[in-house]
Amino acid sequence: MQDRDHESQLQCIVEEGILLNRRDIVRVLRDLGLVRYVDMYDERVRTSGDGYVTSVVANYSSSTIIANRRLYLNVNNFEYMRLGVDGGQTVFDLVNRNRTIRLIPADTPVLERPPAAHEESFAGGRVTSLFGDSLAEVYFDDEEEEE
Repeated sequence: MQDRDHESQLQCIVEEGILLNRRDIVRVLRDLGLVRYVDMYDERVRTSGDGYVTSVVANYSSSTIIANRRLYLNVNNFEYMRLGVDGGQTVFDLVNRNRTIRLIPADTPVLERPPAAHEESFAGGRVTSLFGDSLAEVYFDDEEEEE
């Protein structure tokens, strides 16, 4: 009976909701692939562009970096992730106080799309050989939490 009580406390999110658990956030982010990002501060757009989710980490020593069309995301930099639909498009908002980084996936899911030219050219095609066709690398510093 105790297992059943624990199961009833788990979230079930379909298209819209709030994720607080960083493992859930990592699960969502790791296979986004090519995205459009919008960096907002105090609800005003600071910058936007297209990029590839290259790594997703959960530690207290790495920054979130968006540069050179690459997104290196640290989920510990954010309080939560909001999933939603905006204009018929699924959006993922990484929220921390006054800053929100919105990620909008490419139209074609990464698992159905051939690697883009910029993905293959990165490190001489090593992204695919090291991390597979479509998933970002993922690191957790807190392995003891898995138990």
